[in-house]
Amino acid sequence: SDLASNAVLARFAAGDIPPMTLSFGRWLLALLILLPFALPYLKGCWPEVRRQWCVIIVLGVLGVSTYNTILYLAAHSTTAINITLVSSTLPLITLLAVWLMLQQRPSNWQLVGIAASLLGVLIIISGGSLDVLLGLQFSRGDVLVFGIACCWSVYSVILRKYPIKLHPIALITVLMVAGLPLLLLLFLMEFWWVSAVTFSADNMAIFLYVAIFPSILAYLFWGFGIKEVGPNVAALSCYLLPLFTALIAVPVLGEVLYGYHLVGGLFILVGLYLGAWLNR
Repeated sequence: SDLASNAVLARFAAGDIPPMTLSFGRWLLALLILLPFALPYLKGCWPEVRRQWCVIIVLGVLGVSTYNTILYLAAHSTTAINITLVSSTLPLITLLAVWLMLQQRPSNWQLVGIAASLLGVLIIISGGSLDVLLGLQFSRGDVLVFGIACCWSVYSVILRKYPIKLHPIALITVLMVAGLPLLLLLFLMEFWWVSAVTFSADNMAIFLYVAIFPSILAYLFWGFGIKEVGPNVAALSCYLLPLFTALIAVPVLGEVLYGYHLVGGLFILVGLYLGAWLNR
């Protein structure tokens, strides 16, 4: 539900808060909030950080610098419902990433599930129009969302393949520090050439919410899930995103559910059944 609310807030704030500003402000505020709690766990962590510095930088860039920044860019050209519906391909993209990076080959049913879910995504991003689908006229925002699903899948598999032996609070703090320099550069470029954020009570509330829930809590829970059950099983929770987003976006943003959303979502769920439950 944190990921769903993050998508809705990204869409809601698209007209008032520039994407780089929202991403940088979110993570900077999250770091300031988390740091007092993380200090006891950061003591003595330098040997592990030095040993895994390359993995930490890659995870910081993928999970902190890139993922949410592209999400906020996508929110300017697609709907919150589309963001989460297209993001719901993440479990099957993760399946492919596990195959390529961990050499765990999927079964035939899992491959059929991948095909079914990808068909559902094509229905969603084409708006149910065969002409659009044949002409490959994809929305820029939908393509960006599909890209961040790939990015998050790689992040999850790396987190599993190269475990970093730090307390979860220390780990997310270190990843924030690794990802913030790139975000700072992007923020300064946006501030100089595009526009600055207008500070208001609503905007500050958005920054506070995305710093605490989708940043600190969601990343801690996700890291725990990856450690306990692996990226494949943890990624299955993303199929709840369309449900939570629809429940939030329809009354809050006034967005509308169309028939092609339901058809595409049905294909994605069929892909889940074929690729996970039936395979088990």
